[in-house]
Amino acid sequence: MGKIKIKIENPWNAILLAALFAILTLIVLTQANPGAEVPTRDYGAYAYIGKQIAKGYLPYRDVWESKPPGIFYLNAFALRLGRGLRWGIWLVEFAFLFSAIAASYHLMKKLWENAPALFGVFVWLWGMDFTLQGGNFTEEYPLVFHFLAWILLLRLIQTPNRRLFNFALGLTFSISLLFRPNNALVEAATILVFGVSLLWKRDFKAFFTAAAWVTLGIVLPLAVTSAYFAYYGLFQAMLEASLLYSLTYSETELSTTSPLAVGFEFLNLAAWMGLIGYLLIFARIKEALKSPRLLLYIVLLLGTPAAVLFSDPARRNYGHYFMNWLPFVGLLSAYALHSGLQAARYSSLVTRYSYLVAPFSLVVALAFFIISGRASSNIKGFDRFFTSPERELRSPISIYVENHTNPGETVLFWATHPGENFMSHRDAPYSNLFYPNLVDTYITDRLNDDFLEDIIRNRPVLVVDMGRLTIPSLDPAKRKEQKAMGVYPKNPPRNLDEVLKFIEDNYYLEAVIKEKPVYRLHGTGE
Repeated sequence: MGKIKIKIENPWNAILLAALFAILTLIVLTQANPGAEVPTRDYGAYAYIGKQIAKGYLPYRDVWESKPPGIFYLNAFALRLGRGLRWGIWLVEFAFLFSAIAASYHLMKKLWENAPALFGVFVWLWGMDFTLQGGNFTEEYPLVFHFLAWILLLRLIQTPNRRLFNFALGLTFSISLLFRPNNALVEAATILVFGVSLLWKRDFKAFFTAAAWVTLGIVLPLAVTSAYFAYYGLFQAMLEASLLYSLTYSETELSTTSPLAVGFEFLNLAAWMGLIGYLLIFARIKEALKSPRLLLYIVLLLGTPAAVLFSDPARRNYGHYFMNWLPFVGLLSAYALHSGLQAARYSSLVTRYSYLVAPFSLVVALAFFIISGRASSNIKGFDRFFTSPERELRSPISIYVENHTNPGETVLFWATHPGENFMSHRDAPYSNLFYPNLVDTYITDRLNDDFLEDIIRNRPVLVVDMGRLTIPSLDPAKRKEQKAMGVYPKNPPRNLDEVLKFIEDNYYLEAVIKEKPVYRLHGTGE
């Protein structure tokens, strides 16, 4: 009976790689460091909802946002971990991104050896640095599951009957879906190609085994989530917010710009490297057809255009949408370098000196970390955590609001800035965080009506106009300027005039902080 040989990673190389992955994670997450940066709009919304969940409230009832619940409950967990501080979110981000880097490196090394693997990691992280936009996005956390899906595919090519691998593949789909439906396109393409390949080979036994266990992996988390919200009578509300509303949202185009052009603009050189790898697969199609990893090549060929089509169907041009391109960009870039080395006949030379790749990469990463100023930015952030009473950076307006209101009083940051509520430790007076909501659907009309009812019933002590250019100003004179500039919404909510009149009748200008007017409720002066 033959012995099973287990290849053990050189411990020093493993330590070097762990250090490299940690440095790369810190480089990318510099923009999300709570000691040096304040939360962006979406970051703040998810953090605020997570805080509300930690206090015992429920999404879709007590606080509404149009995403599946995964991002909300992950933020709730992270805030508990950080004892209410955004450092907990940063730790979770670090763990997810480090794991995604490790998983992608493992996958690409298995495919094309050391140097192409690290090159692919560098390239997709380069793209992520441009699309992370402050962090804590729904597209960020599933990245590790995308790479895991492809690792599982490679194992299933060899042993398609493995129930655990099939079950895990289904889990990667449902978990990605529970953050944002568009995210699951990586897993959907993988499952589809794998299933069709089994039917093509007429391996019906393996197909039905795989179908059963993949389906179980998909259904189980979705069933548990549905049962949880059904128990609280919120299943329909969850479905409306995370699916029905999102479908309408994705069909409402805000620009005519091609997502392909926008994606290349955001991902920069990373997208071009991915394109080179994509074209090289076609150029070397005969080799790909003979490869035992043919299914993965098919997933790359089919999934890449699918990512282009479905990452930003509404053409809203938000950079974080294009994080769904990154797994494809990473693998295609690694393939491009692998192909180039083979064509130049340097593959054997690179293999011979592969032990130098990790230390060289670590030196390059450390040099960039220091020279780019990101090391000093991180040190500044960590120093705030250890030495400052605040422990994390807050905006001037949130500090003003906390100092000029009492605990338990509510504050309206006009419009749609829940992160300011989070930083000021003051709740919003409404459940619908996003007003004025401009998506044309019956759900929007109901949410806008609920907003007006909420602020009349729970009158906020302060209303802060955050000065967003495309949102109607609380100042009538500035609204005229917005209309003259052509940035005023063409289809505002039907109750917008009522909302504006309510604020004008019940509030007076108290101060202007950093060009942000602060209005106070009559009768609540200090």
